[in-house]
Amino acid sequence: MMWMVGGALILLIARFLWMAYFHRVNAMSRQAELMNWVKIGRMSNPNGGQDILLARNERGTRIDWRTGEVWLINPKVADPFEDYLAVERWLTLSELSVAKALPAMDSAKPAGEAEATAEPVLEPVVDPLPAFQQKVDDSLARADGGQELLDTKQAFEAGSEAYLDASTDLSRAAIESSLSPMMVATFHISAFAALSDAAGPDRLERAAASLRAAARQIRAAVNVDCE
Repeated sequence: MMWMVGGALILLIARFLWMAYFHRVNAMSRQAELMNWVKIGRMSNPNGGQDILLARNERGTRIDWRTGEVWLINPKVADPFEDYLAVERWLTLSELSVAKALPAMDSAKPAGEAEATAEPVLEPVVDPLPAFQQKVDDSLARADGGQELLDTKQAFEAGSEAYLDASTDLSRAAIESSLSPMMVATFHISAFAALSDAAGPDRLERAAASLRAAARQIRAAVNVDCE
């Protein structure tokens, strides 16, 4: 009889631990925290229960307490996202599209103004990549847990040629599309979050694949805007 009671107690404890850590809602909360989303409260779900509200700067999200789906509420999006990786990609591509839609700010010359005849001064070509990558590192360092994030990025780049190549290509894609270093830092944080279900040698390859996918999405968005 005692062993049955003990077994039932173990099952209850195991279920409690699963609910406390592995339940999808809690997993989404941990993923959001890693990406610098801050819990600001709860709101009633129409079907009962309390959804979790999170914010970052002027953005707002809601995690459905039943399904773990993530809803973007500022700006408001009609359909839910699978996780915060999908939210970050949507926000990045949305901001990129807005930036490309802004009119060029070149000042128009007055009618009849004579063209300058002076020979143009050739400036030395400076590769913007090193300075941009430094700004990415600075953005990581300013995030919550920034030193750990920066150490992880630098360790991955030093220990994996695939990750270093993917990181470099992502920065070049961001430079080509005028994407901010902060958004590139966010993609690195997303890559770290993607490691939660990977182990061993697959971890670095999984992270590098996440960066390569982000670079492809950025370039695809630019190509769509140019058509």
